[in-house]
Amino acid sequence: MHPLFDDLLGRRQAVPCLFYPVVREIGLTVSQALTDPAAQVRVFEHTARAYPVGAVVRMTELWCEAAACGMACEMPDGGFPQLGSPLCEEADALADLAFPDVENAVTAPLLEAVRRGAQVLDRPLIAGMTGPYTLGAVLGGSEDFMMNCMTDPEPIHAFLSHATAFLTAYARAYRDAGAAGILIAEPSTAMISPDMMAEFSNRYLNQVIEAVQDDTFAVIYHNCGAVNPHLETISTLQAAAFHFGSDVDLSRAAAVIPDRPILGNLDPRRFLATNPDIPGETAAQRARYGGLAHWIPSTGCDLPPAVSPETAHAFVTAMSAD
Repeated sequence: MHPLFDDLLGRRQAVPCLFYPVVREIGLTVSQALTDPAAQVRVFEHTARAYPVGAVVRMTELWCEAAACGMACEMPDGGFPQLGSPLCEEADALADLAFPDVENAVTAPLLEAVRRGAQVLDRPLIAGMTGPYTLGAVLGGSEDFMMNCMTDPEPIHAFLSHATAFLTAYARAYRDAGAAGILIAEPSTAMISPDMMAEFSNRYLNQVIEAVQDDTFAVIYHNCGAVNPHLETISTLQAAAFHFGSDVDLSRAAAVIPDRPILGNLDPRRFLATNPDIPGETAAQRARYGGLAHWIPSTGCDLPPAVSPETAHAFVTAMSAD
């Protein structure tokens, strides 16, 4: 068991993805929170002060690495960052894509916020990043990238090797900044077979994990897709823990991965329902998964900025209740 999770499991506090609702709660815009390190630290501090969470999670995956590579990105006040059209739909163009320095105009504020936040928080700070296959699906277009994996794999593997080098350096930068861990998101692999997942995702993820994970820094695998058929393949990853979305049966995940923590997985969409009964749904989830030795309560993915503070507080309070 990774040292980070010895304490988290002992306290059984929720570790939800509250970043965007807290941005709204303290009166910031999404753009401010993601481009101004001081503003982002305010989000971290408010989360730790106002919510009984075991760790502060900042999941900003699925946009920043692609934006750093040149994809257009808009940051609407009331929603997640939105990327523009794919950069390289042809496999050869992806293979030739030039990656930027790890600390660049997009990533520098994110890294600096973690440097500052790690110094002032009284609990672990967990950052987020995109997995190699999902980054390829974003940069190359999901369907085109998947087809290129099947019909023209050589340049795809060249791209994935370059992407893995960049992502390894990026994860190492978060470790050096003081983060306790990082969530690596690979939701696009839900659309491919387990064999393809092993070849085009796990192979490269394990390179990142081997390079950066140590007793002070945990790599957490995140997949919010419908990956029940992929759990055996996912279990071969050397990640310290696994964070799943609402489409995954956590009891089955815990049976397949019995020796490491499983985090998840209340559906973020439930938080946006009319008059959501979050305490009731939370109680049902606790009844379903509370007997799992290594389960840590969490949301299945990022909560949208539109989630009200009252609803977010209701979830964390209910999840953290004795």
